[in-house]
Amino acid sequence: MANPTREKTRILLVEDQADEQQIVTISLPEYNLICGRDFDEGLRLARQRYFDLYILDNWLPDASGIGLCRAIREFDPHTPILFYSAAGYARDIEEALRAGAQAYLVKPVNPEDLKLAVARLTSPVSHRESAAWHAELAAINEEFSIRYKESAERIEPAKEKLLRAEEKLIRLKAEKAFLAAGGARGEFARRWPSVFVKEVRNRHACV
Repeated sequence: MANPTREKTRILLVEDQADEQQIVTISLPEYNLICGRDFDEGLRLARQRYFDLYILDNWLPDASGIGLCRAIREFDPHTPILFYSAAGYARDIEEALRAGAQAYLVKPVNPEDLKLAVARLTSPVSHRESAAWHAELAAINEEFSIRYKESAERIEPAKEKLLRAEEKLIRLKAEKAFLAAGGARGEFARRWPSVFVKEVRNRHACV
């Protein structure tokens, strides 16, 4: 059963034409769409926030969408990237896919085709997600076994400070394992605060 409180899937659209931004917004009302107008703004937003999908125009005022795709892949190797562009030569499509994109739509695009492409790219991949979470849990359990021995020897006033540091370290290790197994940054960021940070504190409360 779907979770009614689940946050909307978040998409970053990098497109300098206002009418094209409006077309995509109208076509995808069920998604949380955030727009950037050029390379610099798109890269800044991608670094500052998490997204479940990037939609990039290949012709941007200050650079190419392919260059932006490569820049995003340097820090986010797994979140899907969809090109939505009037640059429709075979070499444009091939270069975009080599840069790390998963799909390429050539404008003008039928709204239904856009919806289908976005739905396909944002749908959970069950086996990949399962492997990612198993890798994350293994990293957490390994860290718990090490940190428990260290924390048991510390004095009471230092426990809360240590716990905060442990949570941060465990989260970083878990995120690294999750991304390495093919998970998306957005999915990790959504699930961690409501599940695993609470688990960390409950684990220590029972010690």
